[in-house]
Amino acid sequence: MLPLLVAAVLAAQAPQPSRPSRPPHPGGAVRDTAGAYLDADARRLVAAARSRRETIDRSITSYRTTMRERIGVGIRALRRDRMLYRRELAVRIDWRRDSLTRIDVVGARQSVPAAVPKPQLPEDLKSDAGDYAFDPANDRLTVGWSGNGNEARGDSTRDSTKHRHNENVEFKHPLAPGSEADYRFASGDSSSVVFQNGRTIRLRELIIIPRRLDFVLMSGSFWIDEDSHAVVRALIRPARPFDLEQDLSDEDDKDIPGFVKPIRIEVRFITIDYGLWSGGGHWWLPRIIAMDAVATAGSFLQVPMRYERVYGDYEVSGDTSAPLAARPPAATPAEDSTARAACHEREKTEKISCRCENGHCQAFIVNIPADTAALLASTSLPPPFGSANDTLISAGEMEELTKGLGDLPQAPWQLHARPPRWGLARYNRIEGLSLGAKGEVDLGRLTLDGAARIATSDATLDLQGGVMRETRNTRLRVAGYYRLSAVDPTARSLGIGNSLNALFLGRDDGDYFRATGAELTVMPPVTLAQKFSLRLYAERQRVAIKRTDFSVPNLINDVNVFRPNITADSADQLGASVTFRTQRGIDPERTQLTSDVTIDGATGTFDFGRASATLRMTAPLGPSLATGVELAGGMSTGRVPIQSYWYLGGPGTLRGYDGAASTGDAFWRARAELANRWPAARVVLFTDVGRADARDHLSLANPLIGIGAGVSFIDGLFRVDLTRAVRSPTGWRLDLYSDAAL
Repeated sequence: MLPLLVAAVLAAQAPQPSRPSRPPHPGGAVRDTAGAYLDADARRLVAAARSRRETIDRSITSYRTTMRERIGVGIRALRRDRMLYRRELAVRIDWRRDSLTRIDVVGARQSVPAAVPKPQLPEDLKSDAGDYAFDPANDRLTVGWSGNGNEARGDSTRDSTKHRHNENVEFKHPLAPGSEADYRFASGDSSSVVFQNGRTIRLRELIIIPRRLDFVLMSGSFWIDEDSHAVVRALIRPARPFDLEQDLSDEDDKDIPGFVKPIRIEVRFITIDYGLWSGGGHWWLPRIIAMDAVATAGSFLQVPMRYERVYGDYEVSGDTSAPLAARPPAATPAEDSTARAACHEREKTEKISCRCENGHCQAFIVNIPADTAALLASTSLPPPFGSANDTLISAGEMEELTKGLGDLPQAPWQLHARPPRWGLARYNRIEGLSLGAKGEVDLGRLTLDGAARIATSDATLDLQGGVMRETRNTRLRVAGYYRLSAVDPTARSLGIGNSLNALFLGRDDGDYFRATGAELTVMPPVTLAQKFSLRLYAERQRVAIKRTDFSVPNLINDVNVFRPNITADSADQLGASVTFRTQRGIDPERTQLTSDVTIDGATGTFDFGRASATLRMTAPLGPSLATGVELAGGMSTGRVPIQSYWYLGGPGTLRGYDGAASTGDAFWRARAELANRWPAARVVLFTDVGRADARDHLSLANPLIGIGAGVSFIDGLFRVDLTRAVRSPTGWRLDLYSDAAL
């Protein structure tokens, strides 16, 4: 999906030499559909750019350039983010029109840091390298993906509400003939670039506003050269996130379990930027292509994706007096097949590679040095994401880019109701098995959501409903609820992990209370790092009673029962909570530091304030070992209700002990781990210590201590620990959980 999204950059027509364009082509006639143009300049810009797009320029006969590219894919979790995949590439390109192009790989590496961090050469490097040698006459650039050609020419007649296969998704080009049916246009800012020789290039912004929320439509802006009418910068994003259920056929997603839905890809931005090259600035040629996106699955998985490609050090040859020509019609299937057959025959006889499109084939040869170690360690490679001096795009360019994101047009209003999603399930000693459904209504600029559950233990309902508004920097949600709440949300007591432990191991480490109220939450949008969260609430809090002892161990022996739940204080509270998170480093082969600080308090029946902090560090320890340390503590002031105490016990806080083994309105805890260095599968030795108590009596003396061993998979994403509680209540305990330190 990553290459597909970058292919949406299509979209920016590859600009051509800076000289006046031909008169408008008849096929580029502007058709105003229901007020598509918000001003006269917008109409003029579209007409000129559309006419320019219907021409080709073969004045560039050859160029040489260097290209650097990097891809990063991560995964977000509560304790720390992880790098799942990374790739860096550097090549030199010697492109020749109607001749053999040479691509020299000067550096290449890829790795899966969360599993196999040792870098290796990317697979299919030889076949992929041809993507980077672009033809300046083409009207788009792609990254490792090519479609059937319609997406580049903007066929706006095809039904886009349900796309059958990923490879057939067609992004509708705003400059394609007839695009007024899909877009509205407005003129924006203007800019001038003045060269030392006195030459001035005038640029004008064309703002692109989609008429409806559709993944194949774009929202953003094109910057157009007023002389050549070529697009020289595009800052765009799809009009809405890609949605598996909405954008693929029912056949494509029927086998995907409901609990991982919705599956979406939300693009923060796609940008392509051109620069004037060759001495006096004759040609606009690509300089930067970048994309930032996040894939999500259900409510539990977020996968950030970043892509950057940079071209530089151009040497360009050509004839600036060569005339523009009308774009030829699409090749017939027979013509395209004949061209491909001829080029593939050359592949066999001349030991070259071919890349064909629309009846035209480019022959190229890829040179990959035999010295693999030199390729992996090449100084020409870009720095990996998360490393020191992590930059291909300068700070100034990134600031300008993110500033431009705030100016992108707002999404149009719409009405799209998602069918209720059944299959919400969890298990705990209060509700027993809780089953429910959730639904969503997308209004374009607002999203309405709701969820309902019923407990099988006593038929108690759990109801929530909210309204969400997302801006460039924040995601705001106002909600009302009657729900079962966990005393420690970070322990994920209502998540799938604790539910499975409760049902199959007979151990529910959460503690709960009933809450009725309303809240405002403020967080960064899903496409940004989750560095903070703010919650304001007004709620009535009441006790939640244990209703069941049913579990697999209880079936085997009825003495295996759940421990009692806390006796929560009855309280009417008006409160606030804010959390700040930081992380430095993401590669398990290097030191990583994470921290989070939470400040919260409330007034009402109880007046209190609390503050807590957690600091984590993981680091390699010699050639074969790794270590991890976690320190945490919290204090309070005022009169704290029982449901706002800190509770130690369970894999998230104090292994070896059940939940609420130590409680109080103040706490401290620490853990240390030692493991082998291979993150795919680690054997871990560890110890946990901690104590919670009344703040006036808290001390370092007589803490609870757990010592044990475990196995960690995929850099701690999945973890199994066997722990011995050293101090009373002593005993052995097996924990299965996710998001461990190592």
